This record gives sequence, structure tokens and C-alpha cells, in this order.
Amino acid sequence: MKKTRIFTFAAIAVLFTIIFSACATKQEEPQQEPDSPEVIETPQTEEPVIEEVSEDVIVIEDEGDGSDDEYLRSIANLDETEAVTKQEFNDDKNEILEIISELAVIMETKDTLAWLNFIDEESKEYYKNPVNLRKAQRKLPNKLIELKTIEDYFKSVFIPARRNSQIDEIRYISRTHVKAVQIREDMPDAIYYEFKKTDGKWLVYIPPVS
Repeated sequence: MKKTRIFTFAAIAVLFTIIFSACATKQEEPQQEPDSPEVIETPQTEEPVIEEVSEDVIVIEDEGDGSDDEYLRSIANLDETEAVTKQEFNDDKNEILEIISELAVIMETKDTLAWLNFIDEESKEYYKNPVNLRKAQRKLPNKLIELKTIEDYFKSVFIPARRNSQIDEIRYISRTHVKAVQIREDMPDAIYYEFKKTDGKWLVYIPPVS
């Protein structure tokens, strides 16, 4: 009976030892955390810079002074056989305006000899003729003025007719015949000079008496 008790206690002791060992082993095992989704870091990149590339655009600027309109007015009487380019127009106008500026000084001094250097041969021959001078004289409002020489015509007709004139534009009659005019609102242009080109040079042309 005593041996049976000892055996029983021994069995119980062994059993507790086994149970204790099993518990200790279970506690030492690492606890696994529940699966979590893998996070993949995406490298940061700079926003791409898109350069706006515009096509080259040719812009024709308006000169603002109406030069194209003036050019068209100036050549309006020319036909296709006598075309004048814009550059030729500019060159002719500049030359004519320069001559008019020189004539203004000559008229102030009433220098007949200097004036004659700017007059074309046809006009000089016409107004040297006494018959034509008398025709011009009859057209004058002042009947007391006598025209006996071309110098008289210069001083009594040419100068007074152009005093205080203002030349704005030119008008082509042909490539070699131009009128220098002053533009007047609601009125026809005032024609103060006519020029003819001789041997590449513009000279003053004085129309015959009508």
C-alpha cells in the first residue's frame, strides 16, 4: 500500500514536469504578427517641365503714317506698263521734296538765275516767248502787272502762286511726270508744282497757259 502511494506521487510528479516543460516551450516561441500588405516606396520624381514652343509668326506692322495708302493714291493714275515700286515712290518723293525746299529759299531771295537751274528746258523756252507771256498776263487778276520777261513771270506769277504752300504728297501722271500737291479736306488737291524727269533728274515743269 505504501509502495502504491509512492508510485502514484511519482507519476503525478512526472506528469507535472511534462506539463510544465510543454508550457515553457510554447511561451518561448515568437508570436507571429498578422500579415500586412507590403508597402513599396515609389521614388519621388520632379514634375516634367513642358516648354511651350510657339511657331514664328511674321507680323506686318502698320507704319501708322498711312504710307501704304499714300503710295496707292500716288500711283492710282498709272497703268500696268508704267508700274512704280514703293521704293521708287519713296526715292522720287524725297528728291522732289528736297528740290521744293531749295526752291523755297530761292523764292525768298528772288534769285532768278538760281531758279532757272531747276526749270526744265521746255518750260523755259515757252515762258521766254513774249506771246506766251502776254497770254499769262491776261490770266492775272491784277491787270496792272506786265510780263515782259521770264524773270517777270518768276517774280509776279510763280512766287505768289506758291507762297505759304504746303506739299503733302505726289501724284504720278507717268513715270517721268509728277504733280506735288497739298491735300485739302472736302476739296480737290491743290497742285503747286509739276515735275518732269530728264536724264534721271527731276526738274520743275510749268504747264502752258490754257
